[in-house]
Amino acid sequence: MTDTSVATIKAHCPECGPQRNAYVRAMHVVDRHDDDDGTSARDTSSILQCCGCDRVFFRHDVWFSEWETIGHHPLTGELRIEGGIETTYWPPLAARKTPKWVEDLSLVDRTLGSLLVEMYAALNANLRVLAAIGIRTAFDHSSGLLGIDVGLPFERKLAELASSGKIGSDEQEKLAVLVDAGSAAAHRAWSPAVAELAAMADLVESFLYRSFVLGDGIDRLKAAVPKKQKWAAKLEANVPGNRDGA
Repeated sequence: MTDTSVATIKAHCPECGPQRNAYVRAMHVVDRHDDDDGTSARDTSSILQCCGCDRVFFRHDVWFSEWETIGHHPLTGELRIEGGIETTYWPPLAARKTPKWVEDLSLVDRTLGSLLVEMYAALNANLRVLAAIGIRTAFDHSSGLLGIDVGLPFERKLAELASSGKIGSDEQEKLAVLVDAGSAAAHRAWSPAVAELAAMADLVESFLYRSFVLGDGIDRLKAAVPKKQKWAAKLEANVPGNRDGA
């Protein structure tokens, strides 16, 4: 039920995303004015609660008169003031949203779950070197969960994963690049660009999802599909063109 007694504003909920209605549970405003140069500033701290999921979060708005720019609307030509406000949130806005299925991996292995929590924290804090190392570490630990000897060098681990059918040849080549990138971050202080780090995260997410989540889903699907009745199988076998009766 909507709480009509409390003011609401549009804000970025850490769970639901941007432009969500949020209750203003508390707000503190500090105004400043400099008589010498004529500038003004306003510092606004707000405790908000999402109207949808009830998540409580913090927003900090800083307005400074010198940050404003005056321009014209490109279509109407109307004079308008732009900018002037910098907004930050806590928890920080996620640069990469953690997939829902990552929570299930903690049930597979608690250490893997902890590694992924730290990996996404580094990604969202723009700690690119640490995030790259975390991605490589998550892959390394997960390969051990798939039965690969943890003492083997990465090249051998990838070869074992391929020979056991855990990955294909194309994925082996891509994961080799991921491992090399993580090693460069760990041993050569290489800091990947945002797009390069996103590609690494895509690779490890794809590997983890297929290895630990998708397989269970396929098994459940297989168990849920009803078996063919004998009479139906015979009818299908007699249909022209059905050589194998399937």
